Amino acid sequence: MYDVNTAKVEQVLTYMERMLTLLSQNITYSDEELACDQIKQLAIERALHICIEGIADVGNALIDGFIMRDPGSYTDIVEILRDETVLTNEQATVLHRVMEFRKPLVTYSEISILEMSALVREALPILTTFAPSVRTYIQKELF
Repeated sequence: MYDVNTAKVEQVLTYMERMLTLLSQNITYSDEELACDQIKQLAIERALHICIEGIADVGNALIDGFIMRDPGSYTDIVEILRDETVLTNEQATVLHRVMEFRKPLVTYSEISILEMSALVREALPILTTFAPSVRTYIQKELF
């Protein structure tokens, strides 16, 4: 009945979890330390970008596979996942802010490390719940 590429979804979720580990390791540094270390800044930027794209890719796979309404934007993906009870209201609220950060992350040549680190510190606990929520939803709907 549903056509969800669960292997691909799992592959993306697993990679996201690796990036979340990297984020949690690097976000422990103070803003001053991060401001002085371009490698750590770039690691955080890359890991956050992968997580944002992962949310979009997994969200689109669920939306297509479970025949949900079509999204109009990256943030709309999160709203659809909330509407379909893949995500809780709390998760969706935080992930909406994360998805909004995609534009500056991919279009600007300089990212505010203070803004990015504040977002990561706030969102990391919720980001770590994304994969388990998706897995639970897939298990409930498919098996």
